[in-house]
Amino acid sequence: MSQTKKQEKNKLISHIIVKRMHDPGDILLINRDEGFLETTARYLSDAGYLTYSAMNMREALSILSLKPIGLIICDNEVQDISGFEFLRFLKNDPLREAIPFILFVPVHDQGRAAKAFQVGVADFMVYPMEMDVFVERIKEIMDANEYDKIRNAAPQPIEKKRDSNPDKRRHTRKKPVPNLNIQLSRDGILWIAGIIKNYSKEGIFISTSMLGKKGLSITITMPLANGNITAEGEIVRVSFDDYNHPLGMGICFTVESDWKIIFDYLESILEVRKKKEVDSPEQVLLANHNDETVIMSDNTGVEIDDALIADHDDGESVSYNKRFYNSLTGKQLDNYKIISLIGTGSMGGVFKAIDPALEREVALKVISYDLSSKENFRKMFIKEARIISKLNHPNIAQIYSIGNQNYILYFAMEFISGLTLKDLIKKNINLNTIKGIDYLIDICRTLEFVKQKNILHRDIKPENILINSSGILKIVDFGVAIKTDADGEKQADMVGSPYYISPDAILGRMIDHRSDIYSLGATYYHALSSAPPFDGKDTEEVLLKHLNEKPVPLHEKNPKVSNLLGSIIDKMLLKDPDERYQDYQEIIKDLQNFRVKVLTSLKRK
Repeated sequence: MSQTKKQEKNKLISHIIVKRMHDPGDILLINRDEGFLETTARYLSDAGYLTYSAMNMREALSILSLKPIGLIICDNEVQDISGFEFLRFLKNDPLREAIPFILFVPVHDQGRAAKAFQVGVADFMVYPMEMDVFVERIKEIMDANEYDKIRNAAPQPIEKKRDSNPDKRRHTRKKPVPNLNIQLSRDGILWIAGIIKNYSKEGIFISTSMLGKKGLSITITMPLANGNITAEGEIVRVSFDDYNHPLGMGICFTVESDWKIIFDYLESILEVRKKKEVDSPEQVLLANHNDETVIMSDNTGVEIDDALIADHDDGESVSYNKRFYNSLTGKQLDNYKIISLIGTGSMGGVFKAIDPALEREVALKVISYDLSSKENFRKMFIKEARIISKLNHPNIAQIYSIGNQNYILYFAMEFISGLTLKDLIKKNINLNTIKGIDYLIDICRTLEFVKQKNILHRDIKPENILINSSGILKIVDFGVAIKTDADGEKQADMVGSPYYISPDAILGRMIDHRSDIYSLGATYYHALSSAPPFDGKDTEEVLLKHLNEKPVPLHEKNPKVSNLLGSIIDKMLLKDPDERYQDYQEIIKDLQNFRVKVLTSLKRK
């Protein structure tokens, strides 16, 4: 190297070192070639940059969750995903979408450069490249201060001091107002219900089914007497222990936030509660305890975040939604006489009712009081009814009519008395039987019919498969179903239940019926092994396992399941949609062949 070049390099290194004292953003270098990683990382380190290396998406996401990454340099192919797909994944992640992303590709493989820039790549570099030139390009991007924008965009959590004396600390806690309804949103468009479990001046702990990650910005809104109040915050804790528990979310707020207004309101309600009084509906809008959402719907408990406050006590709670639902019992909605409340969910309550004219029982799904005034939720509710109305099939709960009486929006549908697949799993009912296989064949035939109507269910899981009192299977809950295009595909947001969602849905790719096939495979894996394919300490860990890990083969998880049946379920769970079963008829054919072999074996015995 010439003396002039050495001086320029030393000057560049000095500039970078000075810059790093003011900018904590580090570099994440991702490449499948370990030798290339070591050489490039060493050169970047010599240039004054703190560099982390990864060879696959899982390692990269782990580093991103722990380190202040200011720039990502990624090869066009890594061990478990293409660089382009990883770029798309990050640009769909509100927490990381602003981190500059460089695709660093070999000279013989420069495809999709234009597409990469459309998605949001900061630069498109080709190697081999002179390292001096490479470092200069890195400097230009780092100098653009993109990472500062990320740090400044997200509300900073308030630092909370913990008292070392636990008894003293307990005196500072606030008793929660149980089950108070609140709405959460990541984008300000789709709002999901949550239930306040406890709160403090700094933040709030909520039981919700919204997918959330630590560090993600989030907005809450709450109806007060003088209108809705919103507050911007940041997720500081996510509690998601296992599939029997809902997601618990701890949120902290900035000093400038309108959280103080909501906090004062909660304090006033707490005073009323202490006096054992109940405010008017306009002042206290309470949600029912078993609230569900379109993402996760299993609300059986939640871990309270000790850092955010306090002892949970449901004893004196009064749910306004429950009062609303109970007020409907015995009433008439158009032609339907309501008999009893069956259950409740995120969108509303389901009632058993009588149609006197036709002398038959019906199920009435009634939108909740809270959501009845929100136009976007009314549209979702009506959309579900319209999708179901197009699905005239013996294994799909039929819809009879939709109505709106006195601003109470509802639809009437087939009444199903029976158990869900989730109930059967909990009761340890053995589904590794001919009858269990027949149920799976029925589900495949039903979803094939749904596919022919260009509809994706998107939330196949044990709760949404029912067996009625006559032993007939029914698929329910098309609340998040979507219509596909002429090719049977649809670009859609990540929606589903974490234990059963497909990798393609997680990555935000174009999805088709093969995404439902994956969810069905995960559902029956759970039914045959008593546990879903993947578990984890939080939502993100479960989703990462769907993306990167192979499930334990079903036969190994439950040796009573034959190798042949296990291989069918395992094939449904393959990561790549092109490697899965390509249609339901293939699955049905393999299941029927398996069924014949089982029956033949039984006859021989």
